[in-house]
Amino acid sequence: MTRWLITGAGGQLGADLLRVLSTRDAVPDDEAVGLARAQLDISDVAAVHDALAELKPDVVINAAAYTAVDAAETDEAGATLGNVTGPRNLAAATSKTGARLVHVSTDYVFAGDADSPYDEDSPTDPRSVYGRTKRDGELAVLEQN
Repeated sequence: MTRWLITGAGGQLGADLLRVLSTRDAVPDDEAVGLARAQLDISDVAAVHDALAELKPDVVINAAAYTAVDAAETDEAGATLGNVTGPRNLAAATSKTGARLVHVSTDYVFAGDADSPYDEDSPTDPRSVYGRTKRDGELAVLEQN
């Protein structure tokens, strides 16, 4: 049995992931729990550690993020909390518990001027606050876990 925790379950991606993981027949003994921001603010380090200690997930899928691309330009602090601080907290907590962390990225971490699809290891060059905070969140995850 695998225990899944989906953060950001109140958003479109998180809700879809929770639905798929909760209804799949391939591994009927798996358990999926989704927490929306009201239930778990990933920018709160103590709340993240408490949630992982209580739920004991094997896998955490981080679908939580500050996704208001245009608003991020004037709310860099908010974007940083959701896209850098939160992922860093999840990575640190999963590193301590041994849970696997799946962190969802975006193509906004790239420059946006390629004429072919980006590869995961393509150089990043974000052109917006949103893209920069998402990239910085990826780096924070890699540093922590």
